Amino acid sequence: MKFSDLAGDTADLPHEIAEIALTGLASDSRKLVPGNLFVALAGYRQDGADFISDAVDRGAAAIVASGDSVFPDPGVPVIRVRDPRKFLAQAAARFYRSQPGVMVAVTGTAGKTSVASFTRQIWERAGAAAAMVGTTGVTTPKGHVYGQLTTPDPVELHALLADLARDGVTHCSMEASSHGLDQHRLDGVRLAAGAFTNLGRDHLDYHRDMEDYFAAKMRLFSDLLPQGAPAVIWSDDEWSGRAEEAATAAGLNVLTVGRKGSFLSLKRVEHQRNRQVAEIHHLDRIYEVNLPLAGDFQLANALIAAGLAIATGVPVDEAIASLEHLHGASGRLELVATNTAGSPAYVDYAHKPDALEQVLTSVRPFTTHRVLVVFGCGGDRDRGKRPIMGEIATRLADVVIVTDDNPRSEEPAAIRSEIMAEAPGAIEIGDRSMAIAKAVSMLEEGDTLIVAGKGHEEGQTIAGKVLPFSDHAEIRKAMDSVRSSQWLWASSEMVKAMGGRPVGALPEGVNGISIDSRSLKRGEAFFAIKGDRVDGHDYASAAMANGAGVLVVSEAKLPALGHLQVPLIVVHDVLEALRRLAVASRERSTAQIIAVTGSVGKTTTKEMLRQLLSTQGKTHASVASFNNHWGVPLTLARMPRDTQFGVFEIGMNHPDEIRPLVKMVRPHIAIITAIASAHLGFFKNLGEIAAAKAEIFEGVEPDGHALLNRDSEKFAALKKAAAANGIANIHSFGEHKQSDIQLLNVTLRPGSSHAVVEIDKQVLEFDIGIPGRHIVQNALAVLGAAKFAGCDLDEVAGAFADMEPAAGRGARHELEIEGGSFTLIDESYNANPESMRAGIALLRDTTPGKGGRRIAVLGDMLELGQFSTKLHGELEAPLVEGGVDIVLLAGPEIEVLGERLDGALHVEHFPTTDDLMPVLMRTVKAGDVIMIKSSNGIGFSRVVKALLEKHAAMGGLQQQKVGVSS
Repeated sequence: MKFSDLAGDTADLPHEIAEIALTGLASDSRKLVPGNLFVALAGYRQDGADFISDAVDRGAAAIVASGDSVFPDPGVPVIRVRDPRKFLAQAAARFYRSQPGVMVAVTGTAGKTSVASFTRQIWERAGAAAAMVGTTGVTTPKGHVYGQLTTPDPVELHALLADLARDGVTHCSMEASSHGLDQHRLDGVRLAAGAFTNLGRDHLDYHRDMEDYFAAKMRLFSDLLPQGAPAVIWSDDEWSGRAEEAATAAGLNVLTVGRKGSFLSLKRVEHQRNRQVAEIHHLDRIYEVNLPLAGDFQLANALIAAGLAIATGVPVDEAIASLEHLHGASGRLELVATNTAGSPAYVDYAHKPDALEQVLTSVRPFTTHRVLVVFGCGGDRDRGKRPIMGEIATRLADVVIVTDDNPRSEEPAAIRSEIMAEAPGAIEIGDRSMAIAKAVSMLEEGDTLIVAGKGHEEGQTIAGKVLPFSDHAEIRKAMDSVRSSQWLWASSEMVKAMGGRPVGALPEGVNGISIDSRSLKRGEAFFAIKGDRVDGHDYASAAMANGAGVLVVSEAKLPALGHLQVPLIVVHDVLEALRRLAVASRERSTAQIIAVTGSVGKTTTKEMLRQLLSTQGKTHASVASFNNHWGVPLTLARMPRDTQFGVFEIGMNHPDEIRPLVKMVRPHIAIITAIASAHLGFFKNLGEIAAAKAEIFEGVEPDGHALLNRDSEKFAALKKAAAANGIANIHSFGEHKQSDIQLLNVTLRPGSSHAVVEIDKQVLEFDIGIPGRHIVQNALAVLGAAKFAGCDLDEVAGAFADMEPAAGRGARHELEIEGGSFTLIDESYNANPESMRAGIALLRDTTPGKGGRRIAVLGDMLELGQFSTKLHGELEAPLVEGGVDIVLLAGPEIEVLGERLDGALHVEHFPTTDDLMPVLMRTVKAGDVIMIKSSNGIGFSRVVKALLEKHAAMGGLQQQKVGVSS
């Protein structure tokens, strides 16, 4: 195209310049191709004149610049014009020529996108090939392309309009922003009609004041619409009268819509949750419209769009009927998701005061409980609106979360601070993703959530970088997380993790996992594990009857289960499937994981950690002593995804048993409580036991921690093993002076202990609600684990006082008997030589009442093999030295102890527990202290039960002090 044809009458061109053939035009030198005309625009931050030399280097054929631009001679023809922006827009229109036959533009502060979208939809229902250009991009009959600016650059705009016309688009609606109007971007667009929505505070970083802002909006009426063209104006805004005056002065056909409107008059509105019923009058006709959109402002947008459609040829009946089929524009009070209680979460583009007030006011009529809002303010924009929006949010919403919008080059915290200044009680969460997740997690029945500010945007601008971000995606992710958190496992997750095959209609998820049909709760998954003695498949019917949500069964057993009317997940091996689910649980978890092993004290340490870490966050721990090849994976698979601390007890009877379990658990912190002679029947010596326990180090995560008992004779060997496994953070605990966590002093009481501990140069003094020196030793390991897990040590230390011993593990009972009471120390859960000595020490440190005696009721210690006789016999010394008065023994292996004690104190041996029980019942009297301890297999829990059933509980304990020597 010749320069003269491109310029038209906007520039006086010398003949030699007028004849220059141009290949196109550009205002961005980076986009320029050889033969283009370069138009140098003075921008908000940069001046196009500074890029003239770059444009020439890239092949610019000529330059257009303002009369006052200063730049060196570029070596190509230069034409000076009064307004380069206006020249560019009109030249672009001439160059690209074609436009859709019916063009309309919408201006105003809020609602432009929705009006443009609704107008396109009405045209489309009327049979027109319609498109829309605006903030959300370009929508055509062929699809949608995401955009960046409300009103594009003139060259891009006219190239786009030409493409639309070539594609057969006959009608096109577009947004007219104040920037676009002020910068002449729409000049040259052949408009058939225009519309005004409203005016509120916005862009005062660009415009001098509201008057200047309004004047820019009115260029649509005064400069761009031809005389006589329709101007559709919302009648109910405080600026509506001024807009009507401007349109009338420009000679336009003013059509007002709204409650005060004369063209389309809104008479009545009934609000419902996601829709509203409106009565609309036009001339002598009355229409009742069921609008499938929420909010007064959406009704306003719909009426403006109907006005534009009618003004451009759509019959009134068709236009108004189309309102019942409208879809909201992306990010404009757009319903994104609802939670299981039916509470909706909307995304809205409201990023200015009036828009935020509109959207919060609009959702209130159909919100039966609370309105929650998440919003922020953009950086490098009007700062004055920030406190205003904070005040609006706290006035109109019940829960306000202030977060980041697009901080751009500003410090995000500073922006939030300006909002928070007028938002008392608001929650501040800078990370927008976390803010949305928090709001979604707070939703209750009857609530409505609005996530405002970014709307359709798919990026967040921080420090000059645009990072991928979508409010829509974050809401859906948070909703999915909340839904999935209602389940321990979604069924689809289980099938994928276990490599299973679903049979029947699986439930959405399960709320627990069980391997015991007797204790199974309704909705749990039942894993039919085949054990050494029983096969879970034999109990499938019982599991179904007790309400199992799904059964996990083996392929080989499926034919025998065909009669069951319950959903199944079929796997090759059920125990292996449980292990795979455990691995998936660990992979999804962000918890701090602690693994505990040791010959003695591991269950007590685990229980201490469970109780104390629960004061710091959501804690999951092994049930009872689920520490073996099925207990560990079961515990891990049961761990909720939002767990903050996971505690796992890992046991063993043989070498190579801990290794596969710890690699499944992958702890951040590994604790070995002590190395002792438990299970010695399966090992040659304590060294072999230490080596088996050291397998726990093989699964510790990188940069993890090992906590070792400094008082153990195997400390050096364990420390060496930890280092050999790449663990750099090795810590010790104990009474030894070189312990990292050192016990300085302890007061042992019958029902509690008082400890003074130094850890990392901090001295802590606290009570423990469980008596015994061995308990204090375990507490040292717990303190270390809490420290390395990031807990508040003062809070953790204070929580020790609330601890109570578990049944069978030191629980104390003061029981009534004729003449007074006696004390029962229940240590019946298990026993090995070290824990037996600890139990005897508890008995020693407990003072009997007046006339009372110390009575030790002891049973066999199992799994000691060839060392059994020796280790049972060695209990003689602590019993004699501990001032025990009566010893009652049961079981074949402990008989040797009776022989050793014969003559030293009163001792009786019985073949079985049942033989011992009546003698104990006759022996006990007021003032006695009885300690009962044996391996679990001896059944001494029945002895405890019998005493508790016969004697009523009382209370009252004593105290005595014991020093600690290092």
